[in-house]
Amino acid sequence: MMKQIEKFKINSWSDYWLIFDKLINLLEAENKDNIVLDLKDAQKYLNGLTDGWYEFKFSIEKTINSNRQLMSAEQIQIAEFLSTTLDKSLSNR
Repeated sequence: MMKQIEKFKINSWSDYWLIFDKLINLLEAENKDNIVLDLKDAQKYLNGLTDGWYEFKFSIEKTINSNRQLMSAEQIQIAEFLSTTLDKSLSNR
């Protein structure tokens, strides 16, 4: 039986970061340290400028694509949700 994957709702950027942290915690619990490191490195692009948000998004997408086979369905869903949320936010600027 497949585990029910929860739906996420974002009302503010603090909600976004809570979901990001949930993903990090899930990955850490399974000792997927390289993926965690890639995601945390992606955060370094965030400098308050729009370009930094795009670099962050591209880095998350690259991490998902290159580690998909190592991630659980839940982890992939959360990562893709984070990426999609960024897409929507950046396209509305």
